[in-house]
Amino acid sequence: MQRKVQNVAIIGAGLMGFGIGTEYARFGYNVSFYNTNAKSSRQAMERAKGALDMMVKNRLIKRVEADAAMKRIRPTTDMVDAVKDADMAVESALEDLAFKQALFVKLNSLLPPPVILATNTSSLRVTDIAAGVKHPERTLTTHYIQPPHFTPLVEVVAGEKTDPAVVGQVAGMLRQMHKMVVIPHKDSPQCIHNRIQNAVMRECIKLLDEGLGTPEEIDKAIMYGLGRRMRFTAFFKRLDLVGLDHTAFNNKARNIPLWKALAEHVDKGEYGMKSGKGFYDWPPEKLKAFEEWYSAELIRFAKQDIEKGEI
Repeated sequence: MQRKVQNVAIIGAGLMGFGIGTEYARFGYNVSFYNTNAKSSRQAMERAKGALDMMVKNRLIKRVEADAAMKRIRPTTDMVDAVKDADMAVESALEDLAFKQALFVKLNSLLPPPVILATNTSSLRVTDIAAGVKHPERTLTTHYIQPPHFTPLVEVVAGEKTDPAVVGQVAGMLRQMHKMVVIPHKDSPQCIHNRIQNAVMRECIKLLDEGLGTPEEIDKAIMYGLGRRMRFTAFFKRLDLVGLDHTAFNNKARNIPLWKALAEHVDKGEYGMKSGKGFYDWPPEKLKAFEEWYSAELIRFAKQDIEKGEI
């Protein structure tokens, strides 16, 4: 049985945990911050206030909302106290499988179903983390991206025994908090975001090792080219924009085997935006709106760069 979530315990209110808890408090949830000692507990509260102050300064929320959110957060160094009224516990502790497994076993003993047990792991499977839990159907991953209180993406991942209703409930909560929820189809280490990020990292390291550029030059190539563009088109949308037939032609010219999904679209005459269909559907009104928005956003960023003297 599901129950309404109102009280959220953050187990490990460190670099990620404090931001996750601050988000819940901002949207009306009562939050407990669990840290192992008074110093880290105090730092978590200071960080939460700093994050809320920044939201006020940049007009995301009003001062009265920030003050109310802070009042909904209580720090503690006693785990039993942290979870005593919890409807959901979010673990954001050391990224070590054995450590997380022991922690989940403890949380399982303290919190009976249907209290939800979530992990913010960035590199482990929740199936493995919850291996010793008697009720794995209530466990899942909610993988936030640092800084979690300012970055919209959250990957909500079901373990092999997770109840789909729990995934639906948590995803719904996060969407109400204006999060962009992505639900990977498998419980895989690193999920989607980190696998893409790590692929970019590997190539950046290779570029530096080969002497193709300095760290600053490589960063600029990302910030003012790839990263700027990907904000609006990412990968598959970009292929549709360039033209899948164009990409296929270039691959053939470079003796790169055609990727099956790409070849299938090209064989059907689905070239992307130019043909009205590719990996996405592009009816005329949608295409026109996208082209205007894309151009306007790139111009907006260019103007900011010029005003700051960066270009």
